[in-house]
Amino acid sequence: MASKLLSSLCSNQTINRQYGNVTVQWSHNEQEIIQYVGKGIADLALVKENVMLAFAAETTYRYQTVAQYKDYSTYLISLKEKPKLTKQYLWGKRLGLLDYPSSRSGHIVPKGLLNELGISEANMDIVYVNSHEALRDLLATGSVDIISSFWKDKDAERFSANYITPIKTKVSGSKWYLKMETQNTDLICEIQNTLSTLSTNTQSDYYRQLELVPYHCPLPKNSNEVLEYES
Repeated sequence: MASKLLSSLCSNQTINRQYGNVTVQWSHNEQEIIQYVGKGIADLALVKENVMLAFAAETTYRYQTVAQYKDYSTYLISLKEKPKLTKQYLWGKRLGLLDYPSSRSGHIVPKGLLNELGISEANMDIVYVNSHEALRDLLATGSVDIISSFWKDKDAERFSANYITPIKTKVSGSKWYLKMETQNTDLICEIQNTLSTLSTNTQSDYYRQLELVPYHCPLPKNSNEVLEYES
């Protein structure tokens, strides 16, 4: 996705006119995210809202939300039984999580559940991996008893929807933030156009569900209409 975004931005006339060059940095590393967003280095960033709030980046560096992905739920997913959100059930279970502390569904929410239930990590066999797909592979091979993740329609091909239990609903999706030091309408509209095209062409069910924040974007010349993207 990062590669396709880079190609689209570099071929955009408005971007070429306003920027000398474009670079894309894709990372799950917490320190790199802090460097790029927490210090206002990134002009455009796809990050979780809690990261922006932690560093007050919206007010400090004038980041504005231009697009966002849908809210989702976090589930405990098992292979052969419906998980229970109780201390008795979870105690001693082999749990698959993401080795990514800012991931809500794969790290923050399940660890919050363990804390609420008074379960120490020492009483759990936790296996950390680097992606949600890797979590699913752990579960499918029986390497763990349960995983914490989101649920997508395609998961029904490997697992049973009867064996998932919601931990938390309405987890806010990641957002695209654009640094706006001036009311640069052309830039906002071209970024939204690019992100919209990118979402249409992606193979990911989640990243296809992009919602654009409403802005009045002028149509090309020879048109008297004004286009307003609806979220």
